[in-house]
Amino acid sequence: MATIMITEFMELEQVSEMSKVHNVIYEPEIYVNTAAIIEKISDIDALIVRNKTKIDENILSSAKNLKVIGRLGVGLDNIDTDFCEKNKISVIIAEGANANSVCEYVLMGILTLFRGTRLSTEKIIDGEWDRKENTGFEIKNKILGIVGIGTIGRMVAKKAGALGMKLIGTDIEINDDDGIWNDLNIQCASMDEVVQKSNVISLHVPLTKNTKNLFGEREFKKMQKGSFIINTSRGGIIDEKALLDSLNKMHLGGAMLDVFENEPLESPNKFAKFDNVILTPHIAGLTNQSNSRVSKMITENVLNFLKEENT
Repeated sequence: MATIMITEFMELEQVSEMSKVHNVIYEPEIYVNTAAIIEKISDIDALIVRNKTKIDENILSSAKNLKVIGRLGVGLDNIDTDFCEKNKISVIIAEGANANSVCEYVLMGILTLFRGTRLSTEKIIDGEWDRKENTGFEIKNKILGIVGIGTIGRMVAKKAGALGMKLIGTDIEINDDDGIWNDLNIQCASMDEVVQKSNVISLHVPLTKNTKNLFGEREFKKMQKGSFIINTSRGGIIDEKALLDSLNKMHLGGAMLDVFENEPLESPNKFAKFDNVILTPHIAGLTNQSNSRVSKMITENVLNFLKEENT
C-alpha cells in the first residue's frame, strides 16, 4: 500500500477511489504552508497537485520516497521538472481533460469583447438604455490569431472557424508544411504576422524562459488599433505593464485575462478604470465537468503507475 498526498481540491469521488487501495492524505488547503508539506512528505509515494502548490527543490529533496506527481491540469511551471527528471520522479498531466472548458471560455471572451456587453447589465439597472453604445461587432470574418497550436489551440480553431472567423496562427513546434494548418484552415504565419494581422489574439503556450513577456511593448504597438487579446495560458506571458500602457493609450481595444504574473492578483485597482477588460481568477479550465474529467484521469493514471511499480 502506497501513500498518496493531495494538496489541493479534487473531486471527492476520486479521492475515495484511491483510498480503497492506498493510504490517502487529502489536505486541499495545505498548499499555502510549505513547511507543513515538507513535514509530511518524507514518506509519500505519490503527490497530486494543481497549480498553487509550488513543488520546488526544497520540497522535492525532502520527498525521499516520491515516485510520481499527478498534476490536476497541464501547466508545469509550478513543478521543478528538471529535479524530477534527474531523480526519476515521473510527472503525469491531465492532457486534454480541461481543453473544452478553456475553449468555451475563449469563445465567450471573443463574443463578449466584440459585442462590448460587459457592463450592460449594470447600466440597465442604473436606468440607462443606450442601444447605440451597446452596438458591437459580429465575429464572422474577423481574424483570430492563435499563438500555440496544441490541444486547446486546435479546438479553439475548429470552433471559431465554425463561427465564420478567419484563422491565422503560429507555433514554433510545428513545421510550416505540416498538414495540420490545412486541416484546420489556419494560415501559418510568423509571430509578427499574427500580431499585425489579427483582430483578436488568443494565447495557448506554456510559460518558459522563451515565452516570458512574449507580449510586451513592441507587440502591443504592432497590434491593430482596437484589437483584443485573451490570455488563458499563464501570467508572465503578457507584460502587464505594457498591456496597461496600451489600454491607457486606447490602442488596444480590450482584453480578457484569466491568468496573472502574481496570483491572487496584486494591485487589482490598476484595471479598475477599464470597462473593456474582463478579469477572472484562473478558472478558464475549471468547470464541474472538467474537474470530474481531470480528477478521474489523474486518479486512473496515478493508480496505474503505482500498480506497475509494484509488479
